[in-house]
Amino acid sequence: MALVDLARFDAAVFDLDGTLVDSEPAWEKAKRIVAGRHGRPITQAQMDASVGRSMDELVAAVFAPADAAAARAIELEIFAEGEKWLDALRRPIPGAADFLRALHERGLRIALCSSAPEYLIRDALVQLQVLDLVQVIVSADPLPRRKPDPYPYQVTAERLALPSDRLIGFEDALPGARSAKGAGLFTAAIGPEAMGTDFAFCDLQAADYPDLRRQLGM
Repeated sequence: MALVDLARFDAAVFDLDGTLVDSEPAWEKAKRIVAGRHGRPITQAQMDASVGRSMDELVAAVFAPADAAAARAIELEIFAEGEKWLDALRRPIPGAADFLRALHERGLRIALCSSAPEYLIRDALVQLQVLDLVQVIVSADPLPRRKPDPYPYQVTAERLALPSDRLIGFEDALPGARSAKGAGLFTAAIGPEAMGTDFAFCDLQAADYPDLRRQLGM
């Protein structure tokens, strides 16, 4: 397998949940609590389908809100509930913070593009002790179009003032990978699920950060 030359890139763009941190246990707990509060039990299939997707999709599927205002209120309720559990249940992905630091040391600018609210993105970056290395943070939460639409990554490229082909994006879930690829980024899928054929459209597939380092010649 040919190594990828990092000199092709001026910036690295990371997803957050599943790529840098594992916060899914906290979000699963929050979604179940809020669903129960509203008398809308959530199935495991719905829970599994929500991984890597923006919160509005889950809210539409499970809660059937009457209008956009009601949907947003439920989203905010889930975010608030999740925040209660993140400190206890969120864990760094092994090797993620060191990998991000290594790219920064090589001169790449660092950006985040996540569906989470910005305050939760910043909180996770503080936990990883890398907040000071990140130049651009894009939360898709307030954007009119979210992952898997390319728009969040297009916004990230605009804020970096770089063409998308000078960016390498790191994603663990299909919606995010499709978003990055659709925006024209070199897209690296990382994680056990990223090795499947569903991710074959990505430019690189790595099982974990040691594998990713090998493929990038680091």
